[in-house]
Amino acid sequence: MTIKSILCAYSGEQDKGSVLDYSMMLAKRHDAWLTGILRHGFSKMERRIATIVADEVHRAVKAAELKRINDIVKRFHQIIQQNGLEDRSNFIDIEPEMLMTLSEIARTYDLVVTGTHADDENYGFLAAYPDRIALQSGRPVIVVPDDHTPTGWTDHVLIAWDGRRTVARAVGDLLPYLHKDSKVTLLTVGASHTVDRYPGGGIMTLFERHGIEAEHIHDRGLEKSTAIAILDCAMELEVDLIVMGAFEHSKFTQDIFGGVTTEMIRETRIPVFMSH
Repeated sequence: MTIKSILCAYSGEQDKGSVLDYSMMLAKRHDAWLTGILRHGFSKMERRIATIVADEVHRAVKAAELKRINDIVKRFHQIIQQNGLEDRSNFIDIEPEMLMTLSEIARTYDLVVTGTHADDENYGFLAAYPDRIALQSGRPVIVVPDDHTPTGWTDHVLIAWDGRRTVARAVGDLLPYLHKDSKVTLLTVGASHTVDRYPGGGIMTLFERHGIEAEHIHDRGLEKSTAIAILDCAMELEVDLIVMGAFEHSKFTQDIFGGVTTEMIRETRIPVFMSH
């Protein structure tokens, strides 16, 4: 199975172009169609001044933001053309009045490529929320960190395995994209692990039956958070991709108290493939 339809959440170059570069790498490898998408709301500045300044000032602010959006779309098409993908690409601009979410549109694509969400209020209203997309779309999401230069795809992947349903879903979503020379490192973190306790085999047996080389590493995680243990292992092994489940606990709890998914999105320097 190959990727044939990619949705790239593109909001300009504040991510140093890494999201679009990664999306184009996948499109070229799989001869896939690439759709850029920008789902924008109203900036904090526009919301603040809408009722307290003269109409002409408000119109000027809206015009400036519209120009920024048009520049983003123009830049997307320029880069696509430079890479010879203009015949299999398009761009979708979702305005607030359309009452449609990026997650809804994502459900009709093979996968979504996005960046880590921008904290800068000047760009936040243009940026996608990878956590929401993973939670609400039902499609796998690849979160690409800023300044990332794509090299590999699934030559060597690290799976953060805890035996739960979301990571099982992520593994199922990933399996069709592994190839005969792919290498899988299965990482478990904590006091114990759930790799080989099942009757008839376990997750390692699954990879063996698919003819994929796999090894298991266990980290007791005594001196660091689970997310940092995963990231440290990924960096040490120089993997192409980290695979994990998204939000095994509620997103609300993770937003308030923190959690593995939230910390991974914030701290990763390697693309993260996640499903919910």
